[in-house]
Amino acid sequence: QKYKFNFQKKFGQNFLIDTHVLEKIIDAAGITKDDFVLEIGPGIGTMTQYLCENAREVAAVEIDNNLIPILKDTLKEY
Repeated sequence: QKYKFNFQKKFGQNFLIDTHVLEKIIDAAGITKDDFVLEIGPGIGTMTQYLCENAREVAAVEIDNNLIPILKDTLKEY
């Protein structure tokens, strides 16, 4: 709501926001500070934040240009 974003059906956008699920995914992936992670479709950057906290480096590729300002805001600490 903060960004007044409209989902784009053509991109098949589904945003994961449940922190419990995010933590389980990161734990299951076994990501460590030695890992470089390539995230395709970071959306609003929720999982990207978790990846940045756990990996050595993260590269995120987003095709929806409307999400770039949101990602810049969400990930400004990283």
